[in-house]
Amino acid sequence: GATEICTNGIDDDGDSLIDCADTADCSADPACQTAGNNGPEWVVMASNDLGMHCACPGAEYFLLLPPFNTLRAQVIHRDVNLVNGGTPTVVADDSIVVKYNIVENTDENLAADPYFQSWMNAAPKLFPGYVPATLSGVITGLTGKGLNGEMDAEPEGWYEAVGIPAFPDVSNNSTAKEKVMIDPLGGPDRNPYLTGNVQVFDASNNKLLAETNTTVPVAFGGCCSCHLQVTAEYKNIENPTPLDSFNLMGELHARNGGINIAQLDPDGDGTPGPIRCSQCHLDPAMGESTPPGYAGYKTSSYTFSDVLHRWHVENSNVLTYDPNLAINCYTCHPGNGVNCYRGHHTNKTIGTRRDQHPVWCSDCHGDLNQRVAEGQMLEPWSSNTLPVCSKCHSNTGENNMLTAFGGSFLKSMAHKNDTILCSTCHGEPHALNPSSLSKDNEQNLSLQNDPRAIGVCNVCHVGRSDSWGKPLH
Repeated sequence: GATEICTNGIDDDGDSLIDCADTADCSADPACQTAGNNGPEWVVMASNDLGMHCACPGAEYFLLLPPFNTLRAQVIHRDVNLVNGGTPTVVADDSIVVKYNIVENTDENLAADPYFQSWMNAAPKLFPGYVPATLSGVITGLTGKGLNGEMDAEPEGWYEAVGIPAFPDVSNNSTAKEKVMIDPLGGPDRNPYLTGNVQVFDASNNKLLAETNTTVPVAFGGCCSCHLQVTAEYKNIENPTPLDSFNLMGELHARNGGINIAQLDPDGDGTPGPIRCSQCHLDPAMGESTPPGYAGYKTSSYTFSDVLHRWHVENSNVLTYDPNLAINCYTCHPGNGVNCYRGHHTNKTIGTRRDQHPVWCSDCHGDLNQRVAEGQMLEPWSSNTLPVCSKCHSNTGENNMLTAFGGSFLKSMAHKNDTILCSTCHGEPHALNPSSLSKDNEQNLSLQNDPRAIGVCNVCHVGRSDSWGKPLH
């Protein structure tokens, strides 16, 4: 309370700068960005661009998706002196520096992780010219971003770090309770819900202005679990290895596509692999407009998303393993006990009175049979094929940048003058607040003492209501 003593932005009981700034004694200290009891002068809200990114537990044979995670943040400068009538400003320029850090991942523990070692060894072959680590041991992702660094200011009004090489954590940096992901290859469980720490600094004096934490999700998909089972039965092998599975997948690929991918030797070192699926099948998630291809082989006219989903849902042999695969998304996305769809829609119901059921993936996206029939996956990750909030909700504000990669929610902006990202208030797709994962709710609880989407006006507007409501989009 008002009896606390503030020194250099930290009060005598060790509270953070923002808590310190709310005390009367601290309001006069220039180290506290504050206006007395009106709260901090700066607010930062961060989110991930997807409820769950996927990575592969090994890359020595073939790769679906590399370690690649994207963080976004919006920085709000509150008008604490009421110069502009209390109107806050969205800041995204060189007056501030926004930094991020993936708390559980470090260069040292990823370098010691055998699965990540497999990725680093295979990465230069999968992406020629890419170097996954510097000579000093600093790990970098495909875009050059590391496990920590600066976020880039985007002209539309947010900060972004694209391509962070986050990886499911197996180290002691995560507790046993956090390690909810089952390793499909039989190794120890891992933490798929990492912590992204985001800090805002004054560019002129490096003073900390604001700080927040958000969830950085990444898990292994369910491919290995099923493919190993198929390999065991198809080849009559009691304990098949990933190499056994790769060889079988190569045979099946040759039977249907004419090319045995398990016999390709892209780098000419005499050992088959590693193969990247998106090398021949276009995957917009790789940031490529055309598939690079392998020398001597033609590329596919179908996207990776299309061939992958269509094959699994139309093949009668596949459906003997899971007849309801068209709606059992967790078999692959990402499986392994992760529960990646965890947003507040999981507590909502949909349907007629006779068919009331919790909102499921297929209610928004359509089941696989529908998606294949409508050709949705011929144009994956597109706002033309992804669902929109306005299917069920009115006045959503999905009115800006609707052609953006990842659909309308991801980069649409609304609220006053279309300046606030949907995800800034609502959280990341598939984990909309309030989430069933308590970690997803921590940021909103710290800002407004409520896990729901940001709806307390004075989070940004000085002197406005401190009760939760539904601001106009």
